[in-house]
Amino acid sequence: MLEQVLKLRRIVVPVLLCAFAVALTSCATKETALVSDPDDRGGSAMPWNKQESWEKGGQFQAMTDRR
Repeated sequence: MLEQVLKLRRIVVPVLLCAFAVALTSCATKETALVSDPDDRGGSAMPWNKQESWEKGGQFQAMTDRR
């Protein structure tokens, strides 16, 4: 019986330590910059979903336009 408890302890303790380490590191929410940038505006001015000129028209425009 004691041997079974020791085997269980050898498995459970490392698993709990790993779970604690993962939980501790996943709680970081604030990103701090290493160097302060005076020109930083907090994001890009370019829209990420702007279509290129070759994507706007053509033969298959009705099939791909979902707006």
